[in-house]
Amino acid sequence: MSWKAIDALDDARDATASLLLPFDAGRWARLALIALFVGSVGSGGGTAGNAGNTGFTFPVDGGAPPTDFPIDSLPGLVTSSNVFTLVVALAAIAILLGIVWSIVGSVMQFVLVDAVVSKDVRIRKPFRERLGLGLRLFVFQVGLVLAVLLLLGVPLAAVIFGGINIGGSVFLLAIPLVFLALLVFLVLAIALQLTTDFVVPTMIAEDRQVIDSWRRVVPVFRSEFSEFGLYVVVRFVLGILASIAIGVAVALLLLVVAIPFAIVGGGIALALAGAQVGVFSPVGIVLLGIVGLLFVLTAIAVSAFVQMPVVTFFRYYSLFLLGSTDDSLDLVSGFRTDDDSPAPEGATPA
Repeated sequence: MSWKAIDALDDARDATASLLLPFDAGRWARLALIALFVGSVGSGGGTAGNAGNTGFTFPVDGGAPPTDFPIDSLPGLVTSSNVFTLVVALAAIAILLGIVWSIVGSVMQFVLVDAVVSKDVRIRKPFRERLGLGLRLFVFQVGLVLAVLLLLGVPLAAVIFGGINIGGSVFLLAIPLVFLALLVFLVLAIALQLTTDFVVPTMIAEDRQVIDSWRRVVPVFRSEFSEFGLYVVVRFVLGILASIAIGVAVALLLLVVAIPFAIVGGGIALALAGAQVGVFSPVGIVLLGIVGLLFVLTAIAVSAFVQMPVVTFFRYYSLFLLGSTDDSLDLVSGFRTDDDSPAPEGATPA
């Protein structure tokens, strides 16, 4: 018996190789930028945050700050009110940046499909064309997550704020609720994965909205339940293995990349010491902060390049499986190794 979810792996491998080889720096860079925002290799997380530690720590023997830090030069500025305002401002900025990042990532899901289907990797034009679909995808995903959090949060809020006495019987009742919550989050994760893997291509193939595309693919899921069930398992296992491989590769590369940054940082520290300027002086913090920021940006770029082939492979994998289960949703018919009637050359997604 031939499994479509297994056969699609070979097609995805061949299509990935044909897209990435021969090596083209511009194509790889654009795909790496897309992969940075799409980012889901394993369970939906990215790998760009693997290298956020610059290696600088404060002394722990006594807990006192460095004597060369000009605390006395900031009289009256460090107050509880100012600290609270700063924390709130940073939290608001972080939330805003997270929302913007998520919206861009949602649009990039469509840009990635366009790129792997047409093999003409562009960003600006497809981003503008798919912005509306990306916003709808973002709203749908946020709504789905909020619905699940509300479903689980209402009973928890009733216990916390309802004055219910927490005793042994309540703890015993909480055990199955914990397993139920884990099951709900598992279903949520699968739904989000199926949305990006199969609903997004359906939205492109038939120019549908998110909900309408879900209605379109649900009958396909039902008719090929075993295939898509196997896909979820294979995707999960391969995602874990790929995440481990990417983590190891990124760590090894960053060990090499960190050498010039360490040399530059050490040179700056020696120069500051020679000029009798403390490392934690404003000048030292700015200079070493710039070096640290450049290293973090380099680490993000390295991570994006390393994970890009894997992200591309997984997108082809879902496209080949979807196309093999429904001809009208087949965006990659021309790339199949066993296809006797390939699509016309230069075909692009609908």
